[in-house]
Amino acid sequence: MINVNICAFLENLEYQISLKEKTYKNFKKIPVFTEQIKQFDKAVLNLEAKFEKIQLRDKYKIIITELDSLIKQAG
Repeated sequence: MINVNICAFLENLEYQISLKEKTYKNFKKIPVFTEQIKQFDKAVLNLEAKFEKIQLRDKYKIIITELDSLIKQAG
């Protein structure tokens, strides 16, 4: 865990130096940050799916409530 953090720190430091020296065009992609972006993307997609399910659940509740009130009025 510590070695990974040190590696990530050193990669970030090297990247920041390359930005300052304007050599970032030749700089390779940083794998640690690329992986973090992929994980963030997965988390966003999961949250989007979760909110869609919540919206559907709320819509179904409204429909059931309306049908229940119509049944009570008819009966």
